[in-house]
Amino acid sequence: MKSPRGATPDGEQKQLYLLKLYVAGNEQNSRLAKENLARICDEYLKDRCRIEEVDVLTDFAAALKDRVFVTPTLILAAPGPQSTIVGNLSDKEKVVSALRLRFEDGA
Repeated sequence: MKSPRGATPDGEQKQLYLLKLYVAGNEQNSRLAKENLARICDEYLKDRCRIEEVDVLTDFAAALKDRVFVTPTLILAAPGPQSTIVGNLSDKEKVVSALRLRFEDGA
């Protein structure tokens, strides 16, 4: 079984992650992205992340500002450098990798 661990260059485990999730209302892929992100954050970033959800149907200007043209889109705003993931976040390993976290073998 694999266990999650934060992978920061200096080994710091308490770094706060700021994530911006752009969704389109309550559409199926947007719901899936929210659910998948919640699971990933609960498993890998417990008490170390803040998720800012932006609904492009009500705040399209924010999407344009961040150059988001497809939903769902997740932006890792901090810690830098910024990273962008498009899709419903169902590929957990790719999301974890994009967030610069990693899987480690262990119990």
